[in-house]
Amino acid sequence: MATEDAAPAPGAAGSAADSREPGREDREHGRRAGTDEGTATHHTDVIGRADPAAERPGASIVHQDETTKIVAFEFGEGQELPDHAAFHPVLIQILRGRVDFGLPDRTIRLQPGEILHLTPKLRHWVRALEPTTLTVTMLLPRE
Repeated sequence: MATEDAAPAPGAAGSAADSREPGREDREHGRRAGTDEGTATHHTDVIGRADPAAERPGASIVHQDETTKIVAFEFGEGQELPDHAAFHPVLIQILRGRVDFGLPDRTIRLQPGEILHLTPKLRHWVRALEPTTLTVTMLLPRE
């Protein structure tokens, strides 16, 4: 897993300071909204992080902090996650492959470039139609 936490030095080439536009100010505060302080975490090699087992998809934690947990799942063709639910709201994003995603009222075919948002505790199941990598981003409550 390659990750990179970086905050460029003020005035460094490619920094946020270089991309500021004078006309883009926060109307309420009279300056551009946001901050130059913080962290950006860049994750690479998300596809192929975990090998699927014979009966179940493989899973690997990509990122975890106080408000977010991202898990990558690797499915072999035909593998399933049976009916289950997540305690928190989640975002499901397909990176490669295709799945049938079962919901209480319908089944959705998801493919790369699509994102599905689920509210907390919504029951669902997943079946891979081909080798598939998807991420589940759990949106955790702030404490």
